[in-house]
Amino acid sequence: MKITVIHGSPRKGNSYTATQKFLQAMKEHGEIDVREFFLPKDLPDFCKGCYNCFLRDELACPHAGYVQPILQAMLEADGLVFNSPVYVLSLSGPMKSFLDHFGFIFLPHRPRPEMFHKKAFILSTTAGAGTRSAMGVIAKSLKDWGVNRVYQRGFSMYSLSWDEMPAKRRQKFENRLRADADRFYKAVAGKRDRPPYLQTRFLYFISKQLQKGREGNQLDKRYWKEHGWLDGTSPFHFDKPAD
Repeated sequence: MKITVIHGSPRKGNSYTATQKFLQAMKEHGEIDVREFFLPKDLPDFCKGCYNCFLRDELACPHAGYVQPILQAMLEADGLVFNSPVYVLSLSGPMKSFLDHFGFIFLPHRPRPEMFHKKAFILSTTAGAGTRSAMGVIAKSLKDWGVNRVYQRGFSMYSLSWDEMPAKRRQKFENRLRADADRFYKAVAGKRDRPPYLQTRFLYFISKQLQKGREGNQLDKRYWKEHGWLDGTSPFHFDKPAD
């Protein structure tokens, strides 16, 4: 099983620690090949808003040398893991900058078919509050990529470090991570697609109508035609999950 991890901070702090415990618990179920990217080192530049990825080609992005290897790793992975510490009640700046670079794979543009079958997990930690907001921004982008299922876990630690937490609370969090890892491993290994989120279906339908009538961005329209999505072929093929 291949897992691609996007770390939203260069600090190997609490969100990193939680992610490592999560991955270690996954490894108890079977062998996993983990590829990790650390922000901002592996994508150091802010999106310039140049529109090259939308109007010309994603390879015309001035940061394509960073963006494309990460995209390829995500497409090749069986599962995706994202983490971000809470910065001022939201996600980290490097993670937001990362997401900005992938607007071209949103459903209204050139979504990757592989994403429709991906499972993703988001982790966030904070000394106080804000994990829901931080994870929500990431989850919104992933769903707009068409990711089949997005799982989340946030920890309000009321402590500056994992080891400084009271032992009872630390054990509680680690038990949750183990349960989450078990659930995520089974979801990824099962290779079953659950029905797409309602918002994903709706955005896909609206995007399809736009592409049928769009005269402006021929790059997107040609992409949709090549995949047969304008002729009635649906990208949402899934097995009904067991009860």
